[in-house]
Amino acid sequence: MKTKTTVALIPLLRSQPTGLRSITAASPPVTIPAPAYGRPVPTIVSIPATRPLSELIAIGRTYHPLCRHAFIEKRVTGYYHYERRVTWHTCALAAAVVGAYGPASIERDDFSYSEAIYLLARVIGYRADDVIVPGPTGRRVQPLADEIMQLVDFNMWSRAGVATWLEDLGL
Repeated sequence: MKTKTTVALIPLLRSQPTGLRSITAASPPVTIPAPAYGRPVPTIVSIPATRPLSELIAIGRTYHPLCRHAFIEKRVTGYYHYERRVTWHTCALAAAVVGAYGPASIERDDFSYSEAIYLLARVIGYRADDVIVPGPTGRRVQPLADEIMQLVDFNMWSRAGVATWLEDLGL
């Protein structure tokens, strides 16, 4: 059994003949709620669950030039170090990732197609390589990601044209 012993310090200090001033109670104690360990309480921000893929491609295409027959391409120009310039070129799916997460999200050497599909699925609400769509060119029915890449690579569509086609589909 635990007992709690409360000692009143003020009467003890008043009765001490030390010649020091005694402590008097100024006000009752007030409890102030404080965050744990000095950290602020996190703010919960609500982010819309999904955004249309057509909108992400339309935004992302403005950051980098188009590349065909590749997912992303890093081009380095200039011979000397002071004139060296690095530009990144993207396909339509990589442009959608840029539209969702910004240009720095793909500007690295280890960025991959599977990472782009995963990142896009978090924003658009479905995996682009799982959704089957009929293509606008009469090709066989295939996954959306494959259709987008073939429209850009083989049919020479622009990313703006792909975004318009996806908007017509409601994607």
